[in-house]
Order: sequence, then structure tokens, then C-alpha cells
Amino acid sequence: MAGDADIVLVDGKVFTAVPDRPWAKALAVREDRLIAVGTNTQVERCVGRATKRVDLHGRVVVPGFIDAHAHMADSAGERGWIRLAGTRTIEDAVARLRKAATSTPRGGWILGIDWDEAKWPERRFLTREELDRVSTDHFVVARRIDCHIGSLNSKALELAADLVGARGFDVDGSGRPTGILKEDAFEAFHRRFETGETGIEAGLASVAKMAHRLGITSIHDIVDRSGWRAYQRAHERGTLGVRVYAMLRDSLMPALIDGGLRGGFGDPWLRLGAIKVFADGSLGAYTAALDAPYAGRAGEKGMLIHSPTELRARLEAAHRAGFQTATHAIGDAAIRLVVETLEAVQDAEARRDARHRIEHYELPDDEVLRRTKAAGIVASCQPNFVGQWSGPGDVYETRLGVARAAKNNPYRKILRRHIPLCFGSDGMPYGPLFGVHWAVNGFVEDQRISPEEAVRAATAGSAFAAFEEDAKGTLEPGKLADFVILDGDPFETPEAIAQLRVASTWIGGHRVYAATPKS
Repeated sequence: MAGDADIVLVDGKVFTAVPDRPWAKALAVREDRLIAVGTNTQVERCVGRATKRVDLHGRVVVPGFIDAHAHMADSAGERGWIRLAGTRTIEDAVARLRKAATSTPRGGWILGIDWDEAKWPERRFLTREELDRVSTDHFVVARRIDCHIGSLNSKALELAADLVGARGFDVDGSGRPTGILKEDAFEAFHRRFETGETGIEAGLASVAKMAHRLGITSIHDIVDRSGWRAYQRAHERGTLGVRVYAMLRDSLMPALIDGGLRGGFGDPWLRLGAIKVFADGSLGAYTAALDAPYAGRAGEKGMLIHSPTELRARLEAAHRAGFQTATHAIGDAAIRLVVETLEAVQDAEARRDARHRIEHYELPDDEVLRRTKAAGIVASCQPNFVGQWSGPGDVYETRLGVARAAKNNPYRKILRRHIPLCFGSDGMPYGPLFGVHWAVNGFVEDQRISPEEAVRAATAGSAFAAFEEDAKGTLEPGKLADFVILDGDPFETPEAIAQLRVASTWIGGHRVYAATPKS
């Protein structure tokens, strides 16, 4: 194949993520594919007169990161909303929202996102009273970082009057709304202010640039109708900046089935993926379904979003129609129910090749782990949650107590059971290296895996979870030339992975991001 390469990259430390040959020195690319991966000598056989040569100077190369649980279409539609991440107190959050109100016309919306009471000394949710101090002339909504809770001011509550009595509409002892909406109530209200497909499409370029900066080349993005249409329009115009495996919400499933569509429809840039189903809520909202009550809340065990009968009906309909499913389940009770349901669904159809996924999979016990492996289920996890909320005194501990908190996100046990493992972020925050860092440097032993295992979960594991292992996830001849060059070595300095920079990101053999050189 001499002379075939458009570009060769030599003298690097290439982690291929292929188990039996994990390391190489160089890569050769023609068009959008890798044509050689190996030693400098092997790769340089592909050099011709027009071949560009890049000296890696010993830098680490890894496959392009695949965020297996993203919300980038949602993020694209939220440009201009007020970021409350990093606020240190409730008053800090209120001040940030109040500042936005001063430049917003009276009667407009003030939309704040990503507050996290676990980082505030008050350790409580925002309420109507705080948001009324932001403004009584605007509709003020502040959404918690997990998206399972929203807080409304009095003016916004007027628009939510029809939701009184809905599950998750919170009232105080006298029956007065607190301004806090959870799960069903907040989901219904959220649809009243979220951005449509035109706004989402307009923001896709900016979120793609963010992805490139973080080394993300592909995403498994959870979308509704507006997000799916926005991605299709961007694809038609050739402006998709990352490869998208779209996981559509289960409300769209009847239309997909009626249209004769199946998972996998599409091309390397945009592909129809799994059907997203919810089994429970979140630990932060006290709505993840647990076997035993939340710490300090006797009798409160969270909630199941659907009854067991309804959950089976949804998963069975998707399975029969040829779709993979991706079911949100965080609490131990919810995870067990999903595993039991998928066992029954697959047994009824005598088919176990669907690679059904459980998203989050945070509190599986040993018996559930065994059954997960036997059922061929994929564990789709977010190791960034370990760094965000698994430390002493943080969300896992305050919600679960010390003993149960020590069992969260057991990646080592998952891999020892040979359960397929993929890593995503849920956007909390985006950044594969941050997630990899905490999968390597977790607070408890069962969270900790090797850097090689963690990078595989964020690359090859995510490709497998989307049936795309023949095209991406590892650096091998014939696969897409999606890779990342790092400024630093996660394999030599595992304790500092979160501080590493992405030097450049390549998609289909084209460099889409290059870091500004250090001064």
C-alpha cells in the first residue's frame, strides 16, 4: 500500500485499545480511515510523495472518546440560559439570576440551570421564596444539575397551576406550593419553555466545538423529536461536528415503529440508536428507587417512573420492533426490576443479541451483577459522578449513608464479571478525561480500574454499546480515523489524568481541534 497515505503520524505512544495488541508507535490515514497502525517502519511504507508527515514527539494517542450518555442537543438549545454551576451559596445563585433579570424584558423568562445544593452550605433546594427575590415580573425557573428537579417563582407557578396534584408537584404542610417540581410535574412544565429544533440546530456548532476541545469525536445523545430533527437538518447540510448515535425518548417509539424504522438506520455521522426509557429518578432528588429508605428519611424509598407492567410493555415493544433499549436506572430496586424485565423480555423472544443497556447502573448488588452478565446487558456508567458526588459528606453519602455509599459505581466488579462497560458523562460535566480520572482514582476500591480499562470503556466499550465496534472505538486498519492526541500521559501519571489537556482531536482523518501552544 506504499504511497496510499494522506497523512502519517510517527514516533508516538499509541494506545490502540485492542486487548491483544494495545500499543503501537504510528498511524497512517487515507481519506477517513486508518490504513496502518504499528511501528514507524510499518507505517512509513505507506508514505508517498503527497503524504504529510506528523512527528508526535512521543505524545500519547488514544481512540476518539465516545460519550455514551450525552445531552448535547439539549445543551445546544440552552445557549443563553444562566449557568448556576459553581455557585457557592443559595444567595450566590439568586444574585446570578437577578443580574440576568435586569437585562431581560419584563414578562420574559429567566432560565437557570445546573444548581447543586450539595455544594452549598445550606444543603437544600431552591424554593419559590428565593426565586421571588430574583423577580416577580419574570417567569423564573431554576433546574437542578440532574434535571429531575426544577424550582419556580410565583409567576412561573401561575403557569403550572394545572399541574397541582401531579406526581412531583411539591406543597408544604398547609398545601401551598413550595415552588419545587420533581419528575412528572417538572417534565411536563419543562416542555413549556424548552427550545425548539431551530434553536437547537443553531447551537449545534458551538457544542461540537466544546466536544472537540474535550477529545469527544462521537456521542450517544438522548433526544426528543426536536433534537432528532435538528440533527437531521444539520446532517443534510453537512454541518454535524461530531458523530451521533441518537437515542430517542420512548414517547417517539410508536411513530418509529409505524414508520418501519429500526435501530442502526443511518450512516457513520448520524445513526438511529436505542430507545430511552426511565425506570426511576435520581439520588439528588430522592427519587431513585431504593430497596431500603434514604438516610434520615424513614419510609422514603424513591419512585418507579412506570409500574412493572408498564415498564415491561415499553421494553417489550422496543425489543420486538428490533430496537436496543437504554433504560435509566440508578437505585438498586430499579436496577433489579430492569434486569428482571429484560430477562423476561428476551426469554419470550428467545433472543439475547439486543445489547440492551442500563443507563447509570449505580447500585447493583452481586446477584444483579451476575444476572446482568447472563442477560447480555451493557452497563452504561458515568464515572464523572464519582468525582462530583462520591466523596465524604457528598450526595451518595448523605442520601445513602456511609455503608451503602461505598457500593456505588463498582466498575471493578462490573469488569470482573465481564459485563460490557461503557462510559458517558450525562453532561455533568462533559469531559472524558475527568471521567477516566475518577474511574482510576475513585474513593473506594471497587470504583477503581486501570487507566487502560478506563480508556477502553470510554472508547471501545462505547462503540460496542452502539453496535459500532467494526467502525470505531479502537485504532486498527480499516476503522475510522477518529483519534485524540494528548498533552500528557494518563498511563504514566494516573493520579493526574483530570489535569491532562487534549492537544488535538481528529475526526475522519481531519484535525478538528488544536490546543493553543503553551507559552
